[in-house]
Amino acid sequence: MTLGEKLRALRSTSGWTQPEFARKLGIEQSYLSKLENDKSIPSTEMFDKLCTAYEVTPDEILKDLDKDYIRKNLMHIPIIANTSNSKHEIAKGKRKAAVIVCSTFILVAVLFFFIASLELLSSNKQYEYSSPGVNYKTEINACIKSNEEKFCHMKYVGSYMPNMYPQQTRNNTSDTIIAKTYRGSTFNINLEVGSREYYLKKEITERSTANNIFLILAVFLMTLGVLGLIVEARFYSIDKNT
Repeated sequence: MTLGEKLRALRSTSGWTQPEFARKLGIEQSYLSKLENDKSIPSTEMFDKLCTAYEVTPDEILKDLDKDYIRKNLMHIPIIANTSNSKHEIAKGKRKAAVIVCSTFILVAVLFFFIASLELLSSNKQYEYSSPGVNYKTEINACIKSNEEKFCHMKYVGSYMPNMYPQQTRNNTSDTIIAKTYRGSTFNINLEVGSREYYLKKEITERSTANNIFLILAVFLMTLGVLGLIVEARFYSIDKNT
């Protein structure tokens, strides 16, 4: 839409004839006709009169006008130039903020990816330790100091086998522990009665829950950032060509 078309629409909405409105403005009807037919461009003073007569703001007149038309024909009017420049700066600021936000998403995504890949906060390795049974050797030796050896074996093991393997138990109950950190090839845990010696059985490599979360967040933020930049570039191209 051109300024002339907008002026005709405003006059029609207001219910004024061209002669009536020309008298209201204090100008010749022929000049008003030229304005409404885009054969003349209003001066700054005339533009102000038009806004006052129609009781509209400059923005309300400009909002339906073609941007390229405004740029080519109306930028000599200070209020229009200032409004246009102000909107351009605001749009430019928003685009800059959007680019910064999207770039930040991408940088954080890369950071999360490296945290997960390098296992900086959580290791993907787990260690399976196994114990064949409870060791009562210490309890048996303490018991033998004041009791018969057979009695002490029967008390803790359930049978008298002096040369038995120290880890042999009454029921040979084995136990397994999955550790997130390496605790050596063997380690010992004292129980209320007896103790268990655990041996490293195997090393398990499986991505931890924490690292899975970091990878999911990395993919999500990377996608969000890239799509945001693509959309922003598209809007910038449209805005530049309009």
